[in-house]
Amino acid sequence: MEKELKQLGLTNNEIKVYKTLLEVGEVTVGPIIERLKIHRQVIYDALNGLIEKNMVIGVVKGRRNHYKISNPDNIFDNIKTKEQIAKNLIKEINQKLGGQTSRQEIKIYEGAQAYRELVLRNDEKMPANSEIYILACLAEEHTKMLEVGGVLERSNKLRQGKNIKSKLLFSETYRKEAKNLKRINRECRFLKQEHTTPISIQIWHNCVTLISFGKEIFAIQMDSQDIHDAYLGYFKLLWKIAKK
Repeated sequence: MEKELKQLGLTNNEIKVYKTLLEVGEVTVGPIIERLKIHRQVIYDALNGLIEKNMVIGVVKGRRNHYKISNPDNIFDNIKTKEQIAKNLIKEINQKLGGQTSRQEIKIYEGAQAYRELVLRNDEKMPANSEIYILACLAEEHTKMLEVGGVLERSNKLRQGKNIKSKLLFSETYRKEAKNLKRINRECRFLKQEHTTPISIQIWHNCVTLISFGKEIFAIQMDSQDIHDAYLGYFKLLWKIAKK
């Protein structure tokens, strides 16, 4: 639990106080101090932080303050509120950047979970009636990875809702498994076997993602219109010579 609470932005002292309230129930500040052996002001600071996060409730009983855990659903509500704030902020920043030259940015995502989140984020950014171009590899392994947590199903729903199509290029080596690919609105073509590669290249509407399925999964995403255009031209050239 400590790891998850820390990931939610709680300080070490807030975590200690929260866990104490979870264990002992509603109490005044005295028992918390006695249990944690931490200075009174530090405890109050932690309690105030938890109240601001809507994770703890403070009530007055008999002229004394009592504290208890609030509804745990508030944790998720806090995340949804922050998500909406982030979306509004992104929209405002993009509007301010609208008149500037195209941005170039490179990010690295390490691990399968980071990659799954990246796929959904890219799906959400794709315009309606657009296409994704993919130089693919190891289709079965990739599909199984996206099925974790229902990510593949959510991704398919996003693409179906916006009528997003995908064109995939595989090596002939993967023709059989590519036919069983659990993707909607897709078209596959195949290149000669010597084009087999452990790297998958995904070309979205304004960026390119390189994914390595080696011992450690990681992705490199390049937000650059020039790089996007270069890879898209390369893909279209291979698409012409590929076989259905």
